[in-house]
Amino acid sequence: MHDTGCILVGEFQFGPEISFERFGELEDILKNAIMELLGGLGATHLELGSSGDHLQFQSQAPPLAPEELAKACRFFIPLLDAGVKGRVVCVPSGFGDVTTAFFSWRGVDVVTTKAP
Repeated sequence: MHDTGCILVGEFQFGPEISFERFGELEDILKNAIMELLGGLGATHLELGSSGDHLQFQSQAPPLAPEELAKACRFFIPLLDAGVKGRVVCVPSGFGDVTTAFFSWRGVDVVTTKAP
């Protein structure tokens, strides 16, 4: 069977310590970083949206191992203020293991949920 890659669903949450002005700046910086990162990964689709204090994205990308997902999320860390956190969920085709990377300026934590 042909491997169609994975769906990446990501979000950034901005804490109350982020001013409205800084939120606008960070949102633009992170949108550009998302497009750059996903382009480098070979993603074929991207949807970006924001709601309240969240910036979300969804993308179709080639398969990513957990360590590759963690490396991708580390790309964002230098861009984050202390009040910003993010997560990216990698859902592979074919009912494979689902990997979630949680990250902030402090680092990245990866959790893999094994498929039954």
